[in-house]
Amino acid sequence: MASQNDSGFKTLQASGAISAYKAVTIQSDGTITPSAGNADVGIGITQEDIADSGYGTVKLWSAPGTFMIQATGSAVTPGTAYAIVTGGYAAAVNGTFGPAALQALQAGVASNGIVLEFASKL
Repeated sequence: MASQNDSGFKTLQASGAISAYKAVTIQSDGTITPSAGNADVGIGITQEDIADSGYGTVKLWSAPGTFMIQATGSAVTPGTAYAIVTGGYAAAVNGTFGPAALQALQAGVASNGIVLEFASKL
């Protein structure tokens, strides 16, 4: 049976524990894992911590509004483009990562796992 999602949020099952505010990719069995980065930007962002085999809410990239995402690496600068990297984090775009899927909306210090607001460029 076909269905359509008009809300922009979807409940999905995790394959492995996933923390809140990480980009996730849907697997062939329908479960989600953190996005691998590079060309894999995933389907959206987890909205809560999800236990292994547990269910949690994902804000799909098609949803309106901005996204809270865990960042890693260097400090975050508003207006700068960022990419999804290994583990489902946002990080600065460089020659290794792409595409530039996000734009930072607030500043943040260099702190792995800091949660900041981004706009989707997808």
